[in-house]
Amino acid sequence: MARSVDVVVIGGGFAGITAARDLQKRGFNVLVLEARERLGGRTWSADRNGFHVELGGTWVHWTQPFVWAEKERYGLEVQETPGCVAERVAIKIDGQVQELQEAQLGEFVEGFERFFAEAKGVWERPYDVHHCWDAVCERDGLTVADRLNSLDLTPLQRTSIGGFLEILCMNQPQNGSYVEMMRCWSLTGWNYELFNDTAARYKFTEGTGALVEAIANDGGFDVSLNTPVRSVQQSSEGVCVTTESGELVIAKRAVVTVPLNVLHNLAFDPPLSEVKLEASRLKHVGGGYKVFFEVEGDPGAVMTLSRSTNSPLIGSFTYKRGEQHSVLAGFSLEPGALDKSVEEWQVVLEEFIPGVKLLSTFGHDWGADDLSQGSWATYRPGTLARFNDELPRQEGHVFFASGDHAQGWRGFIEGAIASGSRTAVTVADSLSSQAVSTSVGSVKQPAQA
Repeated sequence: MARSVDVVVIGGGFAGITAARDLQKRGFNVLVLEARERLGGRTWSADRNGFHVELGGTWVHWTQPFVWAEKERYGLEVQETPGCVAERVAIKIDGQVQELQEAQLGEFVEGFERFFAEAKGVWERPYDVHHCWDAVCERDGLTVADRLNSLDLTPLQRTSIGGFLEILCMNQPQNGSYVEMMRCWSLTGWNYELFNDTAARYKFTEGTGALVEAIANDGGFDVSLNTPVRSVQQSSEGVCVTTESGELVIAKRAVVTVPLNVLHNLAFDPPLSEVKLEASRLKHVGGGYKVFFEVEGDPGAVMTLSRSTNSPLIGSFTYKRGEQHSVLAGFSLEPGALDKSVEEWQVVLEEFIPGVKLLSTFGHDWGADDLSQGSWATYRPGTLARFNDELPRQEGHVFFASGDHAQGWRGFIEGAIASGSRTAVTVADSLSSQAVSTSVGSVKQPAQA
């Protein structure tokens, strides 16, 4: 027997649970279908080797209005990541590791300012892609590598900018979009200190999962975990969602929040627009690995930086400090990074932190995760102009929310919450303004084999 609701939300990441909460509070009956055994999507608070860590999305900032409002709404505390404001910065330049001296800090920052010199003109209003649309489109095809190669930078500047942006893109410079990186710079007020802060300074004291739990508990919507969706069929009255187990959910509206890279795996009748399908099949380029390193003792507030062509560890910083054991969070683009032995990573880590003793490594491969097939979203060069307006566009009774196509903080927790909130308003307006003459139970069900 089919279950009937007002709105079915497909995907229980931050976009999905925010949309579900806001719609439920507006008086609609909402069901969230989540394929995983947990809510949170590409965020994941987990215990590993006695440490509570974030295997996915982690950092938030007061420059991000939606997620910071949620923090205040639920009274959640944040703490600083020690290595974000490091006491020691080790950079591998041309095969040699050197510590960044105070006298070199100006050179370091000046490099970023030169790289992003035209950002203010292209992204004067970083939440409004169309404000300087012609300027955006002119540069849409440029890669991070194109911009790096156009500038006469010092070795320190080339390494620091290239390594930092490899982490932000989670891909190499030749695959990362220059205009997307300019948007991130502009969102932080064209300021290096804030640019660095938003990347990795503040994390939830009780873990990202604490915010997931707060939203879900407050929302009061129904959740069905371990429930992958097979298909979404529309009629004039609404939608019929079929799960992998053959269960049917009949709804007036559907909100699809699955990651862009797996969207094409869902069957839609009628089919999704060709542009949406093209974007999903092409995929964003965010990949790589977030690797945690458990080390003996306290290495201090340390940050390391390199290029993927120079080291399998493009960046790391002290994540948690302790007298007996500490944890560093690192990023790698090297295939099989999570399969490297402790001995292999010891050699790599000791280059940057002499005398360090590595005890264990752990992480999660989001690229190999069937339900995400990638980390946070980084658009390919040449795709923003084609996909920006189409990806969030509703199709009939089906609406779309995701941090992967959010305006502003795309790819961040902030972007997912903003997208979910915005979509909830649109869905509520569509339900309130449109008189439904046929009961939801009369929506045509697909023929059963």
